[in-house]
Amino acid sequence: MPATDWPAYLDGPPHASYNPAEEAITPATAADVKKKWEFTTGNGYLSSPTVAEGAVYIGANNGWLYKLSTTTGKVLSKIFLGAVNVTSCPPPPTGMVSTATVAIDPRTHQPTVYTSGADGYLYALSASNLKVEWKSVVATPSRTVNNYFDWSSPTVANGQIYVGVSSNCDSPLVRGGLIRYNQETGTKIGEFYTVPKGRVGGSIWSSVAVAPSGDVYASTGNGPLGSAGAQLLGDSESIMKLSPTLKFLGRFQVPSSEEGFDTDFGASPVFFNQYVGACNKNGVFYALYQSTMKLAWQRQISGPAGDMAECIAAPVWNGKHLFFGTPAATIGNVSYVGSVQERDPNGHLVWITGLPNGINGSPTMDGGGVLAVGTYDYNPTPNATYLIDAANGRILRDLVTGEDFAQSVFADDWLFSANQYGVYAWGIDKAGQG
Repeated sequence: MPATDWPAYLDGPPHASYNPAEEAITPATAADVKKKWEFTTGNGYLSSPTVAEGAVYIGANNGWLYKLSTTTGKVLSKIFLGAVNVTSCPPPPTGMVSTATVAIDPRTHQPTVYTSGADGYLYALSASNLKVEWKSVVATPSRTVNNYFDWSSPTVANGQIYVGVSSNCDSPLVRGGLIRYNQETGTKIGEFYTVPKGRVGGSIWSSVAVAPSGDVYASTGNGPLGSAGAQLLGDSESIMKLSPTLKFLGRFQVPSSEEGFDTDFGASPVFFNQYVGACNKNGVFYALYQSTMKLAWQRQISGPAGDMAECIAAPVWNGKHLFFGTPAATIGNVSYVGSVQERDPNGHLVWITGLPNGINGSPTMDGGGVLAVGTYDYNPTPNATYLIDAANGRILRDLVTGEDFAQSVFADDWLFSANQYGVYAWGIDKAGQG
């Protein structure tokens, strides 16, 4: 894929969320960013945009996957991939949350969209017209209770696809796990379960990271809510390392003294230097050595945990530092509902900026030195999508109001974002345009 594309959730298997090839939007040009188009069909969006082959691919809360023109926002194609009825879980979600991946099919050598629907299937779709090439079951959701739901975005690497198995919410929990598929055929070729047979918990809500070696890293959810011992059943509340064939290689599990009610991993792992790390809902970011899965360092980057105030976003890694979006944070003696932070590879704080709302979706960064981040909570202050100067944390501007869980992405010299109202494209008029 061209360097200007953003072909997968968090920009691909390493989960860096950084596109150095995109330099059009800078702190100096942020004031000139204009809305190029908006697409408001879909009943809102929790899924993030994927930009490839001149199109934006994004799943909506109504269950449709849309292919939109990057330049106009016009619908080029669409396909319905299921929706669930709200029974035992509060809304949202009802439609698609999983973010699509666009990759080259190793058999046909054609661009292909890999995505998961609310109907419990993993799909391979032709990127040209969204025609189904194959589909394979992940887990079939019940029609009477909200049990299985695919929050996990598919990770495509080395001819294989990895998808997490999770519940819709904790009512009821399911037996969590990770499934491995053949990219060419969709055949299920491996499974790993995080708790023993007959038990529930350890959902993999997040998307797995894949190292250059092919090793797979996954973060897991809690066991049955209650006592600490019950929550730490099996591989629950862990960052795990598995072989490409899903053989267990090691894990780090949150100490029982550091967990609380529903403090699991919702954030996807990210690689940086020799480390792999993820943020837990207890507000702690845990950094592990990739080779041994031993704890290298940990930092309390947000807190306290609570409704819509849980650390579940993956940070940006630009090759030098980490950039976090968090819920509650205290700066000096002032408490903020959310924050954006820069930290060095050892977790030391460089700068922190407070925001009036908490961040639950992952931030993103371009080569021009701009962070894009959206807020998503139920605070009376309106949520918004922000541009932040990565050099010092200065808020450059807010682009649009609305609950923004989706990751904004820099591609094709523009920024693409999505929120509870729609999908948006933002750019700067070139000479002779506008």
